[in-house]
Amino acid sequence: MTLEDRAVLSAKDEKLKNELISEYKNFILSSASKVLKKSVTVNDDEFMIAMIAFNEAINSYNSDKGKFLSFAAIIIHNRIVDYLRNDSRNRATPFSAIETEDDDGQIVEVDMPSYDSGDLKWEIEALTEELEAYNISLFELTEVSPKSRKTKRICFDAINYIRSDKQLIDSVIKKQILPIKEITDNTKSNRKTLERHRKYIITAIIVLTQDYPSIAEYFRFKEV
Repeated sequence: MTLEDRAVLSAKDEKLKNELISEYKNFILSSASKVLKKSVTVNDDEFMIAMIAFNEAINSYNSDKGKFLSFAAIIIHNRIVDYLRNDSRNRATPFSAIETEDDDGQIVEVDMPSYDSGDLKWEIEALTEELEAYNISLFELTEVSPKSRKTKRICFDAINYIRSDKQLIDSVIKKQILPIKEITDNTKSNRKTLERHRKYIITAIIVLTQDYPSIAEYFRFKEV
C-alpha cells in the first residue's frame, strides 16, 4: 500500500491517523525546521502547529493533490506562516525574514518575529484536556471548520451572538449546551449549519472567553 493510499484511509480511521502522525514525526519536525530556518524540537510551539497541519493534510488529501508528503509540507509551511503572522501582531520583538509564496506563486521574504516558545504548547495541552468533557478532539476541528464564505458568515454570527450574552456563554461553558434554537430565533443562522459545525462553534466560544490568548488568534473573525 502506498503512502498516498494510507493517507486517504487514515482520514476515516483515527487509529490509522495517529499511527501515521507518529511514524512521520521526524518529517513534521524537518518541515517545520525548513520553514523557520532553525532546528525545531517536539517541545517547541511550531512542532504543535506543524503536527496539527499534518493532521489537516491527512483530512483534506486526495490523489489529485499529488504526492502526500509534498502536499503535507505545503500545509505545514502555510500554517506556520499563518501562526507567525498572527503572532507578529501582538509582539514587539526583533524581526527575522522567512520565505513564503505570493499570490502568483513567487517566493518572497516575509518579516516575522522571533519569540520564546512555550505558551502555545501549554494552551494546546490545556485545551485538549478541556475539550474532552465536550467529546471534542482538537484534531477533528479541521473537519468541522467552516469552509465556504456563507458558512463562515453563519458561524461568525452565531459565535458573536453567544459572546454578547453572559448567560449564553455560561450555557455553553458550564452546561455544555449549544443554544441552537435561541441562535436561530435571533439571527439569520441556519439550524442544519449550526448543528454541522457545533463542535467548532463550542470550541471557539471556549477559546475566546477563557484563558487561551495564543490559540484565540485562530478564531479571530473578520468580515467575510
